[in-house]
Amino acid sequence: MKVSVRDAATLSALRPLEVVSYLRSTGWSKAAEHPNRVSIWLFRDAAGEEFEIALPLSHSFRDFALRMGDALRTLEAVENRSQMEILRDLLVTSADVIRVRLIDSEPADGSLPLEDGAQFFLRAKEMVLAAACAASGPRAYYPSKKPTQAMEYLRKARLGQTEQGSFVLTIISPVAPSLSGENGHPFEIDDPFERRVTLTLASALAATRIAAEAAASSGSLQSFIEAVPKGVSANLCDSLVGMTAQSGVTHDLELAFTWSRSRPLVPETLTPNKIIVPADAMPMIDEAARYFKETSPREDFELRGPVVRLERAEGAPVGRVTVLGFVDQQPRKVKIELGDADYHRAVVAHDRQQAVSCYGVLVREGHSFRVSDPHDFLVIADD
Repeated sequence: MKVSVRDAATLSALRPLEVVSYLRSTGWSKAAEHPNRVSIWLFRDAAGEEFEIALPLSHSFRDFALRMGDALRTLEAVENRSQMEILRDLLVTSADVIRVRLIDSEPADGSLPLEDGAQFFLRAKEMVLAAACAASGPRAYYPSKKPTQAMEYLRKARLGQTEQGSFVLTIISPVAPSLSGENGHPFEIDDPFERRVTLTLASALAATRIAAEAAASSGSLQSFIEAVPKGVSANLCDSLVGMTAQSGVTHDLELAFTWSRSRPLVPETLTPNKIIVPADAMPMIDEAARYFKETSPREDFELRGPVVRLERAEGAPVGRVTVLGFVDQQPRKVKIELGDADYHRAVVAHDRQQAVSCYGVLVREGHSFRVSDPHDFLVIADD
């Protein structure tokens, strides 16, 4: 049974220029245009039948929704698809869409317990942010401070309506349309950052599954280490583990990508459109996340806490100080090497039982930690 879309508010939500991009990308040709009023588009099918759409270009027209409904009915006849399917594509013409699906989640109506649903949304956000960080520069772990470009992207991404089918979350990633240059030649420039994020996410997910399979066979995390340049990180691994664990049960996870019609992928782009991460891969993925977090240097790490040990050889230009600080919310003894002036301040802080702070690169060395290149060393008198 065909369902016609007649709701005026739904039809009014369509954006004329995005519909124009959709028509152009699906083989329609513009026959005429009256600026700010209407454009006429023509399509000829394989049987030679010709179709016409008079597309309104302004929401100010009283019959805007009615004309959009006419266009939708014409597209239904041309594409032999339901109006609801076409409407969904029209609303995201200028966006990549990521669909995240929990396979075999219970109950069968596609719902989730409230706590599980909140966790699923949060982890999906962390997954997209991990991909944005990797698109900015691949690393094994991104601690609390994320790249500015990645945070700006996250503010642009949107949540779509959930869809039926176990539990399906849609993430909408707006992307600028591809436009040709002079004489119709394409620009020889890189993809915009928004497209690089979705491409990175797709390649990173595929690499994660391959790495998990290799780790299960070899008993080694080397496959995950080699996948870091493809976007695999502790943050991405943590997000996948968190999304699949619902009410104490681990589910398979399916991620599908629909690419913006106004910016289609170039033919040579070898990017998967669907990736399934099985539940039995999660133990390997979880262990990879733990390994990355514990072994990756952390830049701009703030060490803060009391001085618990002082070491300095007689006449040495530097001294070693041990501070009881926090690493991943756990108390840890962290060593730093300080020059004469800062070491003297550390001695005074130790004698007065005052806390100190500094910034540097946190490095794990076996079971201990060290902050290299310390700077901005301060004694905190009132802590």
